[in-house]
Amino acid sequence: MTKTIPLMLLTVLALADPAGVAAQERFEFDGRGPYRSAVPQPSDLLGYGAGARHTQYAQQQAVLDALVAAAGDRVRTEEIGVTEEGRVMRVLLISAPENLSRLDEIRADLARLADPRTTSPEQAAAIAARTPAAVMLSYSIHGNEPAGFEAAMWVAYQLLASEEPATLEMLRNTLVVLNPSANPDGHERFAVWYNSLSVGTDEPYAYEWNEPWGIWGRYSHYRFDMNRDFIALSQAPTRAMLGAIMRWHPQVFVDLHSTTEQYFFPPPPAPINTNVPPRTVRWFETFGQANAAAFDRYGWQYYTRDIFDLFYVGYFDAGPTLHGATGMTYESDGGKALKRRRDDGTVITFAEGIAHHYVASLATIETAAANREPRLLDYYEFHRTAMSDARNEPMRRIVIMPDNDPTNAARLAALLLRHDVEVTRLEAPYTSSSAHSYVAGMSAAGERRTFPPGALVVDLAQPQGRMARALLEPGAELDPAFVQRQLEKFERNRRRGSEASSEWYEFYDVTAWSLPLTLGLDAYWTGDTRSVQGARLTLPVSGDAVGALGPRGGVSGRARSAYVFPNDRQGATKLALALLREGFVVNVSTKPLRADAVSYPRGTFVLRTSRNPDRLHERIAQLAGEAGVTVTAVGSAYPDSGQVGVGSQSVDPVFQPRIAVAAGRGVSTTGYGALWYFLEAELGQPIVPIALSSVGRMYTLSDYNVFIVPGGSSGTIRRELGESGIERLKRWVRDGGMLIAYDGAAVFPGHEDVGLSSVQRFSTDDDDGAAADSLVSDPDLTPPLVSPSAEPGDFEYIPGSIFRATLDLTHWLTLGYAQKSLPVMLSGGTLLAPSESGDNPVAFVGDDLLLAGFTWPNNTERLLDETVWAAAERQGRGHVVVFADDPLYRAFWRGPARLLTNAILFGTGR
Repeated sequence: MTKTIPLMLLTVLALADPAGVAAQERFEFDGRGPYRSAVPQPSDLLGYGAGARHTQYAQQQAVLDALVAAAGDRVRTEEIGVTEEGRVMRVLLISAPENLSRLDEIRADLARLADPRTTSPEQAAAIAARTPAAVMLSYSIHGNEPAGFEAAMWVAYQLLASEEPATLEMLRNTLVVLNPSANPDGHERFAVWYNSLSVGTDEPYAYEWNEPWGIWGRYSHYRFDMNRDFIALSQAPTRAMLGAIMRWHPQVFVDLHSTTEQYFFPPPPAPINTNVPPRTVRWFETFGQANAAAFDRYGWQYYTRDIFDLFYVGYFDAGPTLHGATGMTYESDGGKALKRRRDDGTVITFAEGIAHHYVASLATIETAAANREPRLLDYYEFHRTAMSDARNEPMRRIVIMPDNDPTNAARLAALLLRHDVEVTRLEAPYTSSSAHSYVAGMSAAGERRTFPPGALVVDLAQPQGRMARALLEPGAELDPAFVQRQLEKFERNRRRGSEASSEWYEFYDVTAWSLPLTLGLDAYWTGDTRSVQGARLTLPVSGDAVGALGPRGGVSGRARSAYVFPNDRQGATKLALALLREGFVVNVSTKPLRADAVSYPRGTFVLRTSRNPDRLHERIAQLAGEAGVTVTAVGSAYPDSGQVGVGSQSVDPVFQPRIAVAAGRGVSTTGYGALWYFLEAELGQPIVPIALSSVGRMYTLSDYNVFIVPGGSSGTIRRELGESGIERLKRWVRDGGMLIAYDGAAVFPGHEDVGLSSVQRFSTDDDDGAAADSLVSDPDLTPPLVSPSAEPGDFEYIPGSIFRATLDLTHWLTLGYAQKSLPVMLSGGTLLAPSESGDNPVAFVGDDLLLAGFTWPNNTERLLDETVWAAAERQGRGHVVVFADDPLYRAFWRGPARLLTNAILFGTGR
């Protein structure tokens, strides 16, 4: 077996120019020896060289096992989690033997640097003098970007086998936390599929470059883009990786991807999240220059300061940076195919892409080692100044009210606690002299407000205050120069004719994600930091964190007449669905309800004892406890006031949903995944995925009463359904089915070929394939920019912003909501015109609609109040409900989720 891999790009003759530029070197994977003979090379263990094929997860783990067994003096392993498909995730802790012998001490010292309250500057200096810098390398979070997955084995080999002086210096001065596969489930789907049919061609339209919808290995088991999941932490691998970050407190974190035309490494372009201080930003230049020097040795091409910004907190570079690390994205130019033809016709191999990640990884470790002490001290300063800076800001404390949804309030607390953000739950009222409502905007005047027990309080003057602010602040501030550049492009585009080429905007992802807004919770910020009486919350050691932090559930007693519980939280939906699955008769009150001298809001669930078996008493008590819902036992059906009682005819039956979900070609993969995760993992509700192309011949469609199309391309959806599928779907709806479509799929029911809705696309943008997840289908391959509108009067696309929508509190779709308005997201260029024949229960009404994010002047808000966010129409005995955007977006949007579950529960059989 050849132990070195010569690379196509590196066979250039070594020539020095007259100015004395050093000759290009030839790369070899084993070129930094000598090596310890007892440590085997990955290629010897696998039976093939780097880049010859795709390694599967079990093979990679076997290679790492062999390396660990042969070099136990330099490495420890630590299990960090288990994926949804049962694959164990672990990190390798690699350092010099003398460091590993005091690993617990090192971890404790790094933790002390992260908490300046327990560590003085003098103590921090002493720690920095004796402690290796922690460098965490995380490979292939997108499973079909496999160069990192392969490179991880060679990086481990170099660190564990080499006796090179430079490598030994790295080991002495760093603790490398190596995560060899950030997405084992997605990579396995991709690798098995690719290996089964690859012929090794560089043809860009070859089948091996086009994974089928169900294979697409970029995403997790639940088809989440985990490089956007640092906010929601919805996926098991995401939580595992954050757990490793919080345990080892890395000063450097690298998230290694592919596939770009040339290699990318930081410095990142604007915008950079303003919660990252300048002293942290400067390190990007240090590491960028070091990577450049390493690549220049071989004549390799690369780029910086373009496309991959550091603004959105959900990235696995921005997220670790907001924990004090130098968090960086590296994008390799080789993979996912064994050969790739570039835009200029040249061909790059998978082996070259692996080599580029290998070199960048080692250059990063070397740079961290060379800057060990100052980087450790800056890590300490990051957390120390997080506290001191917060004391000088107007916004020093955030208070969140759980009333709108106690489940979501518990979810927010769990997310913050996973980031080591300190959260207090009030046990006594707290009065602020100047509380500013989130929905009033940052510039609104404060008012005196008393917060009741149960409210959550987050003080920003804490070690993780920068992360807390980034997750919770009402709106993230964009760099003014960046904004000005986009506005100038906007004005130039408006002056161009309809056939002219337009300039692309530079937004890489969404521009707003404030968690109190996305979770539909009332929140306030204040500069008042007087002491409060409350309990510091902690995460449970194991189990359901949201359930543990949420309210306790149960029943008040044994009911004679009925059991009732409001539809005021996600837990209530979970309970109702569980009861329906077990065959109990569930009802919902469409009007405010009165029972045993207590008033209940519209949307309250009612289970009448006379219409249910005796086992209801035992089961509802158990299920209510599991769901965190307080259920009240009602003794009499007689209301003691003018309101209706549990026996009223305005208490309607709720039918068990049998849910089919559109899947496959034409459907947003991540939209499908967000829905699948929400229903299965959070609500325990089974679904059946159905290919759109199967609907026309599907004689069992009548077995389902709910059909959901969770985003996608309207045109492709129609083509996949075909004439027979469209006709079959129309008959099914008119016979009583509930069709739900949202995001890019929202306009498909209203197309003239379908005729199931009067709701049309408001935007004059004629792109019928609007992006359904982010701003493009694959942001790592193409700048995620949407083409500007062609005409000066057109609606311009929105880069993921949050707006205030008005709720019609008389409509069944809003049952359970008490507030008159709701934050919702809009992203992309598709807005919905109001329904002409049905209801518009969620609409944009009035001025000052923007709550957070970017909008275009004299465009977005001016046109927005002519549109709706949700519409509902009757079709025969069935219904169609459409949403302008994804109500479950990336799992950190849960405020609008009740609209979706209301459509599922209350739309059938109406």
